[in-house]
Amino acid sequence: MSRQMTADQDNSYIDIGRLIDDTSFEREKKKIYLADIGAMIDMVTKKDGTYFIAEIKKSSRTLNSGIFQLKYYLFLLKKKSIEIKGIIKIPKEKKSIEVELANEDIEMIECKLKELGDIVKEEKPPPAKWLGVCPKCGHFEFCWS
Repeated sequence: MSRQMTADQDNSYIDIGRLIDDTSFEREKKKIYLADIGAMIDMVTKKDGTYFIAEIKKSSRTLNSGIFQLKYYLFLLKKKSIEIKGIIKIPKEKKSIEVELANEDIEMIECKLKELGDIVKEEKPPPAKWLGVCPKCGHFEFCWS
């Protein structure tokens, strides 16, 4: 993945995610890398004549972070003058949640990007704080702020 940082490839939850990805929505176009914005979209789908970019999630447990991820992708696409909606798909729970990018989302993302830019400009990074939100996650090693 980006900057040679990858999830723990031996983590069983990564395997479960791959299995869900491989066996769900087999007729849809999946795993689309958008080089212009540096994003890997899980899927493009069409509903009632409207196209959506979709993220496939194992469960709704981490729904908020999935929504934020999708809104960030929508933000990046909007900057390229591509107006599209998003949808979170949770096959195991048979859920689909539509996601739109609102003006307040754009403001929040721009604020977060500025904060990140300010941190990058610092001579030394701020002290690391362990978050450990979900200890079984394949991205567990990156759970720092």
